[in-house]
Amino acid sequence: MQAVRHAAAAVADVVRECNYATRRLGELRLFPDLRAAHGDCAPDSYADFLWRSPAALWTEPAARRRAAGARPHR
Repeated sequence: MQAVRHAAAAVADVVRECNYATRRLGELRLFPDLRAAHGDCAPDSYADFLWRSPAALWTEPAARRRAAGARPHR
């Protein structure tokens, strides 16, 4: 029985890692400024501006944490 639990945990770890990799790859494809050397700085040219994403990835804290003063972060 313990071997079955161990195998199930190993499968769950693989699925979790695959989900993370898929999500991260999607972010990097949709938001190329995340991998830019100076992604938080203003673009140097109009071409650089067009290359960057129109949307920023901000992690919004939960309402309870916002009420306590937490701010959004990248």
